[in-house]
Amino acid sequence: MSQHQIDTDNLPYHPEKLLRKEYVSVNDYFSLDIRAGKIIDVSEYPEMRKPSYKIRVDFGPVIGELSSSAQITNYPRSELIGRLVVGAINLGDKTLPGGFISQFLILGALDPDGSVNLLELPDGVLLGSTVA
Repeated sequence: MSQHQIDTDNLPYHPEKLLRKEYVSVNDYFSLDIRAGKIIDVSEYPEMRKPSYKIRVDFGPVIGELSSSAQITNYPRSELIGRLVVGAINLGDKTLPGGFISQFLILGALDPDGSVNLLELPDGVLLGSTVA
């Protein structure tokens, strides 16, 4: 499955349906830049085919603020502002509908139907901290 989908009828992400992926080298994993950030803005993104938000996240003093689109509308916007999140920040920019530039991928665990449960970080984690 190359593109994330939410499907409450077929439950594509049920653990019983997920095959184990092939091995990658430890260098492949460590080439990812995964950081802690804090959501500072969330807005509707009606141009997307699937319900999504535009989000802006502060990844600390070295990285700064980055934007992304995320199918996390199972969370109310008010619950997202100020939340600590985990993002993969070196996957390259992607131009989305309406010319919006997505600069990182927010990480979460998928429910069987594809709804995203954002990874949680404890209070006090410094913005920009590497996630290992």
